[in-house]
Amino acid sequence: MQDLKEIKKKELSKADSFELLEKNLDYVLNKISNNISYASIAKEFNINVANLCFFLNQDEVREKKEVALQIASYKIIDEAKQHLESIDADDTNASVRKKCELSQFATYLAKVKNRKEFDLNYKSQESLTNNNNIITPQLTLKVVNNSENQLKITNNEENN
Repeated sequence: MQDLKEIKKKELSKADSFELLEKNLDYVLNKISNNISYASIAKEFNINVANLCFFLNQDEVREKKEVALQIASYKIIDEAKQHLESIDADDTNASVRKKCELSQFATYLAKVKNRKEFDLNYKSQESLTNNNNIITPQLTLKVVNNSENQLKITNNEENN
């Protein structure tokens, strides 16, 4: 007699996962834009979450995924706004606090999904690389013996 334990179906291989995701790319992006978690999407397709993430971070798919995440972040911001707008003068202090907390959490989620737009501390990779390449000219002080005893600042290239 067979055990009554639920037998977990084996997850698809990486190649099979990619093939399935490629066929259903629009559906997956729609799910992402509707704030469905990667874990839920992977479970629905019976694939590993790591394979889903790897697929979504491929060059061909990454831009589409980022657009879907932007759409999701705007939906979350609308939700945060609704929490704040639902506060009435008759609400209790606890109710107001709860709605404010829900709004803050929704704003945090939007920031996670779309850092470029909603994170005030976000620095793009481009600006980080530009800050690392600070060019400092090599200057030397040269005492010029003249009647006014002035200092002259020159580039090292001028000295040669």
